[in-house]
Amino acid sequence: MMRHFKIISSLLVVFSMTAAVVAITLEKQVGDFLLQVSDDGGAFNIKHSPASSGSTNFFVPHDDFATTYFSVMLDDAIYQLRRGSVSSIRLLEEQNGAGLRLGIRNKLNVNMKFTFVPQFSGDGQGAVKVEIVMENISAETREVALKGVFDTLLGENSGVHFVTARFPYVSTESSFLDMEDLQWVRSSNGNESVQFLFDGNGITAPSMVALANKDLLTGEIWNPAIKPGRTFNTVFSYNNSAVCALWEPMVLTPSTSGTITFYITFASKAKIPPTAQFLGSKGSLVNGDDYDKITYTDASGVVYTVGDLTDTMLNRRYIEDLLNRIRKLEEDPEQIDRNELLRLNAELDAILEKIRRL
Repeated sequence: MMRHFKIISSLLVVFSMTAAVVAITLEKQVGDFLLQVSDDGGAFNIKHSPASSGSTNFFVPHDDFATTYFSVMLDDAIYQLRRGSVSSIRLLEEQNGAGLRLGIRNKLNVNMKFTFVPQFSGDGQGAVKVEIVMENISAETREVALKGVFDTLLGENSGVHFVTARFPYVSTESSFLDMEDLQWVRSSNGNESVQFLFDGNGITAPSMVALANKDLLTGEIWNPAIKPGRTFNTVFSYNNSAVCALWEPMVLTPSTSGTITFYITFASKAKIPPTAQFLGSKGSLVNGDDYDKITYTDASGVVYTVGDLTDTMLNRRYIEDLLNRIRKLEEDPEQIDRNELLRLNAELDAILEKIRRL
C-alpha cells in the first residue's frame, strides 16, 4: 500500500509540474488585426484576421511565436525573456492590448507593453506601440541593454525580403547603424505588410538593426556577426530571414528604470503601413508626460536614461539625498565613477525640469 502511495504522489508531482508550465496566450482584436502575447516564450505575434476570411500571420507562429522575442544583457550576462530563463513571468491584460511582467532574480524587473494605437482602428491599417521598461530592483548600479529578434514571414515568398525608407529592397544579409536614414523596416507579401518604426518622435532608435537568417540572429552571441551580401540561407533553414534590433546599454542606479519605445505598424489589402509621421515631428510633445523621459548625453555621445519619474523623487528629502551622493562622488577625483556621476546629474536635471513644469 505504501508503494502505491509513493507512485501516486510521484505522479501528482509530475502532473503539477507539467500543469504549471502550460502556456497561455492572450489575444486582443482591433478591426481586422489580432495581437497575440504568450507567457511561455515571452513572445508575441500579430496577424491579419478578418471575420470574413482566413488569417495571415506576420511572424512565424510555431511554438507560441518562440522565435520572436526580447533579451536583456545584465552586467554581461544574457537573459532571454522567456520561461526558464527568468525567475518569474506573468501575463498582463491591458486596456488596448497585452503585456508581460518578468523578473530576473532580485536584480531586474522587465515590463513589456503592447498596445494598439487608437487612431488606426479602421479598415486596412493598424499600429501597436511597444514599450519595454527595465527597472533596477537591486541595491547596486547596473548596466542593462535590450535586444529584440523578430522572425518575419511575409517577405520570404515575395523575392524581396525587406524594404526600408533608404533601400527599395533588401534580399541579402545587411546591418544598419543610422536609423535616421533607415527610418523603418517593412516585410510584405504584396497584400499584407508589417513594418518596424525605428526612428521618429518618441521612438528610441536602436544602435544597430540587422537583417539576416533567423538562425544567426537567435544564436547565443549578443552582437550577430553580419556579413553583408550573404544569403538568408543556412544548413538548417532556407530563405529564412528575420530582423534584429540592438539598443544602447543603460546605466541604471538602484530603484530607477529605463524605457525603450518603438512602433510596429501593419496593413492589408495592399495598403502601406503608417510611418512615423503620425507621431509628429521630432522634439514635439505628443502628450504631457513626455518630459518624464529626459535623457542626458555626455560629450562622447553616450546616453544615460533617467526613466519615468515618480512622485517620491520630487520631494525635498530625495533631492537633498541626491545632491549629497553627487557631492561625495566629486570629493574624491581619483576614485570617481564618472558613469555614476553623469547618471546622478541626469536624474537631478530631470527632476528639476519636471518641477519647473508643474
